[in-house]
Amino acid sequence: NCKKLFDELEMPLVSVLAGMERAGVALDPQFFERMSKEIGERMGDLEMQIYQMVGDRFNINSTQQLSKVLFDTLKLEPPDRRKKTASGHYSTSADVLDELRGQHPILDLLMEYRELSKLRSTYLEALPNQINPRTGRVHTSFSQTGSVTGRLASSDPNLQNIPARTD
Repeated sequence: NCKKLFDELEMPLVSVLAGMERAGVALDPQFFERMSKEIGERMGDLEMQIYQMVGDRFNINSTQQLSKVLFDTLKLEPPDRRKKTASGHYSTSADVLDELRGQHPILDLLMEYRELSKLRSTYLEALPNQINPRTGRVHTSFSQTGSVTGRLASSDPNLQNIPARTD
């Protein structure tokens, strides 16, 4: 019965979620800063290794430049020769890099670089800026209906996608 679910589960949960939103989440800004620095150093090492493999420097974050490096300079075989982006280059999406894996050691380095870059920008640099100066904590918003799976959704900032399975 939907009314019973609403009365006995959904409505009592509202006050719990409101309390969680008010309490917020504690962060250790110094830890985030140290980790961001370490990841930045690792990204610098990866950049140098990538440049050595290619024999030249290029903007790793430029999909067009990366496409030229992978498919023109290194002569890797794109997964689908008929499929190019609007700019006329082959895609360098994560799916494409994953499909290419094994063709060249640069691919593992690029995928690690991207993973670290996202971790650094999305979490290590962004979350400390979300700390409320009055409470010293990050306050997210929870939604009972924000997910198609029936789970809670977190937004502003979204704390659900923080990687938990990697170092």
